[in-house]
Amino acid sequence: MGRQLTAEIMSVEDLGNCDAIIERASEIIRSGGLVVYPTDTSYGLGCDPRIPEALDRLIAVKRRDRRLGVPLLFADLAQCEIYHDFDSLEKIIVRIFWPGQLTLIVTPTPNVPEHITADRNSVAIRVPDHIIPRGIAQRIGSPIVGTSANRSHRPTPFDVSEALDQLGNEVDLYIDAGPSSASDNSTIIGVESSGEGETLNIKIYREGALSTDVISDSLKVDSDALRIWTTRFVFTDM
Repeated sequence: MGRQLTAEIMSVEDLGNCDAIIERASEIIRSGGLVVYPTDTSYGLGCDPRIPEALDRLIAVKRRDRRLGVPLLFADLAQCEIYHDFDSLEKIIVRIFWPGQLTLIVTPTPNVPEHITADRNSVAIRVPDHIIPRGIAQRIGSPIVGTSANRSHRPTPFDVSEALDQLGNEVDLYIDAGPSSASDNSTIIGVESSGEGETLNIKIYREGALSTDVISDSLKVDSDALRIWTTRFVFTDM
C-alpha cells in the first residue's frame, strides 16, 4: 500500500463465535465511525445512517455521488418494516429470498430522514445472509449502510485486501472473514403496477448474484405470488 496502516483489523476465525467482533464494530459505528465488513456478496462499507456526519464521511471516502442515496442492510424483516410498508408481492418476495442476495428498491416511510434518501422517493433495502452485518444492525438497533467497500467506479472487493488497497486509513475498522463465497453483487429489483387491474410486474435494476431465472422459478411455484405477479420482468436502469 506504500503507507503505514493505522486502521484496526479484526480477523474472523469462526463465524459461529464472533460476538466480540460484532460488539467492537457496533461500538465504532455507534460513535460515528466507518467499518468494512463481510457479507454474502461483496465486502461492505458501513456506518450508522442516522448520524448525518458519519454518512457524509462515508460518502466522501467512497467518492460517491450524494444524490444517489445509500443502500441499507437490516437485521431482519421487523427492522425493515420501520423503513417501508411492504405490499403483498414484496412480502412474498422477501419471504422467499431473505435473508439473501436480493436488494429491494422501495418507497420509504415518512419517518426515514432525507439525508438517507437524498430526497429521493426510494431506498434500497436488504437482509443479507451473513451474521456480521445482521448482528451489527441488531446490536445498534438500526440498519447499517450497505454500500460496497470500494471507491466509486473502482473494482468491487470480494476480499478484504481489495478494500484495504482502495480505502486504507480512511476506515476505522476492517473485518477480515477471508474471500467472499460470492463473485457478484446483490440483484436489485422493485415492484410496479402492471396497469392491468391489481397485478404487478417485477422491475430488474441489476442482475447480480441471484439470477432472474432463480427468481422466476421460485415465484412460479408459489401460489400466492401467481395470484398477483404477471410473471413479467421489466429491465430498467436505476
